[in-house]
Formats: sequence, C-alpha cells, structure tokens
Amino acid sequence: MADSRSMSRRNFLRGALAMGALAGSSVLVAGCAGSGSNGSSSDSAAASSTDASGKITKVTIVTGGTGEPYSLIGTDGTWTGIDADVWNKIKENTGVDFEVKQAEFSSMFGELDAGRANVAANCLAVKKERTEKYLASHPYYGDAQCVVVGKDNTDIYQFSDLAGKNCGVANGQASQTIAQDMSSQYGFTITTFDDSNAGLSNLALGRIDAMFTTDTAVYKWEDANNDKVRFLDERTMANNVAYFFPKTDEGQKYCDFVNEQIDKMLADGSMSEIVTKWLHNDMTKSIINE
Repeated sequence: MADSRSMSRRNFLRGALAMGALAGSSVLVAGCAGSGSNGSSSDSAAASSTDASGKITKVTIVTGGTGEPYSLIGTDGTWTGIDADVWNKIKENTGVDFEVKQAEFSSMFGELDAGRANVAANCLAVKKERTEKYLASHPYYGDAQCVVVGKDNTDIYQFSDLAGKNCGVANGQASQTIAQDMSSQYGFTITTFDDSNAGLSNLALGRIDAMFTTDTAVYKWEDANNDKVRFLDERTMANNVAYFFPKTDEGQKYCDFVNEQIDKMLADGSMSEIVTKWLHNDMTKSIINE
C-alpha cells in the first residue's frame, strides 16, 4: 500500500483533545437532498450540477452510510458523521447544494463509474489501488492502524512480545489482514470480533492480550467507556483520508472545488472541530505529507 509505512509511536502526531462545538445537521437521502434541492432516484444519472457559466451548484454524493463516526444514514433518512458535517459546512461556506445517495460499500465506486454520483464519501483511506483509477482530494485527516494492550499490561511493548499471545481483530477491517500476515512471523493467535468496540471491551476485560485496530476506533472507545488502553510504540501502517472522484475532466472540476474547501477548512480550524467532535482527537494533525 503506497501510503502505508511503519511508524514509531513517538513519530505519530496525536492532536490535543479539543471538543468541537459544531451543531449537528442532517440531510435526507433516497429521493430527498439537502435543504433547498430536489432529489433524484438512486438509479438515475447525477443531475446537471453547474450553471450557465460552468460554476458548480450541486454535488451528488455516494456514501456507504452504515456507521458513525464516519457516515451514517439513519432510519429516518438523516445523514450524520464526519462526512455529513464536512459537507454541511461546505454548503454553508459556498451555497453549493448536495444530494446524498446510499450504496453498499463495495458499490460506491461503481456509482462514480456509472455517472450516478460526483464524489464518494465515507472517510475513505487513500490507497494505491484507489488512486490508480480515481482522483483523490486533498486529505482532510489522517488515521493509522495500531496495536493496543490493556492499560495495566507490563509484558507487551513491541511486536516480538506478542509471541504466544491472543490478539483481537475486527472482521473485515484492514487490521485483520495485517494481523493475519503478522501472526506467523510473531507467533500469536487471532480472535475475530464483529467490530472494534467488541474487541476493545474484551481487551479491557482481559479476555485477549492485544487488539489490532485503528487510532480513531480506540479514541472513540476510550471516550465512550471512560477507560484507557496503551498503544504499542511500533505501528503497523498509516494513511490519509480523502474523497474520491472519477478520473475525468468533470471529476477534476469537482475535485478542485472540494480541494479548495478542504484547504480553507483546515486553515480556519473548522475541519479540526468536526474531526475532533467525532473522533475525540484532532486527527487533522496526523495528515501525512506525501
């Protein structure tokens, strides 16, 4: 993976906790769009989104929408999470409207290919296999894969200490593949959980010795449970998070528009507020300069 690299804990930038005061907002999905815009059916092409001068007036967004803090389409049709707040802020700053369409995570990029959406948004990691086919926006925060142990653990400090231990992973996450690849090298067993929260809770109860997950999942779990775990100094990999667009002239126009807004929000601190609100840590400070 082009954006992955081994990192020591001391070199990974963790931002200071600064709870954001951004008010929650929502957008309707599947036929309804943000305030003042007309929705379109989920299987139709993205409507014309520019005015006579070529200026962008509307953006059609596709998202998986299955869970906070990243992107969630609720049962009542509201959109919440990091990406919802980012796009509501973009609308506030520019007046550009947006419509959100929900698709299976594996089908989001197909919506771009078919011209049914202008941008894919689901706090997506920047990976070589994506950037080879799609345009990536400027990153709006950074994340990392990590290994954590119980706060009172005194015998696991580096990967070699995992020998003979039982390590947890969340099914389907990148950390699962990483742990599977490392298990034969370092000699640990793997227990799979439905999600990171379940694994971290089992770690706190002493049922597993370590957990492979992401920094953001850890911060969210610590805040929700008023508890702590300890990060190993050694890191597995890191990645930037961005939006993706078709690799076309039109896709470049939308990418340029979003890049301008991301840069402004990073500069004025509003992106930091949004990310900190949802991840309980300012992960904009963890963006990798590539």
